[in-house]
Amino acid sequence: MFALASYLMRTSNVGAFNAIAELDLSFTQIKALCTMDIDSSQPSVKGLAEAMKVSLPAMSRAVDGLYERGFVDRYEDREDRRMKRICLTDAGRTVTSTLNEARLIGMQEFLTSLSDEESQALARALELILADRPEMAALRPSPSEISQLPPPEAAAPAKTAASA
Repeated sequence: MFALASYLMRTSNVGAFNAIAELDLSFTQIKALCTMDIDSSQPSVKGLAEAMKVSLPAMSRAVDGLYERGFVDRYEDREDRRMKRICLTDAGRTVTSTLNEARLIGMQEFLTSLSDEESQALARALELILADRPEMAALRPSPSEISQLPPPEAAAPAKTAASA
């Protein structure tokens, strides 16, 4: 499992890193967007800094930049007006979706390199896992999201029984 995960991360990260470079965001900003996308709560700037193990000034600067670009909204906490809460905007969710799509393209390229037998075995194994893991199953892209992905550019040809 480690070998497969390592391979997928290495091959799919190239596209994700290219997408990050195009966005011109800092690593802290990317982490903040991804953290907020995973957890739908609306954290305070301080809470997000603590969760990410980043200094409060660094997180404040990161959030300021995200706010200026329209990726997050800020508002005063209803109970403690000194505290600022933040939430992702639709534009911020688009950023995280773009990163996920870049990773999915890398995985799609891997999947097209599998033989029919390998593909069927992987599908059976994943169905067993996802049947008991609703938190994972909920992350599956919809068919419309999959159909919107560009075709893999450099996919290796599928292996045949003779070449396996």
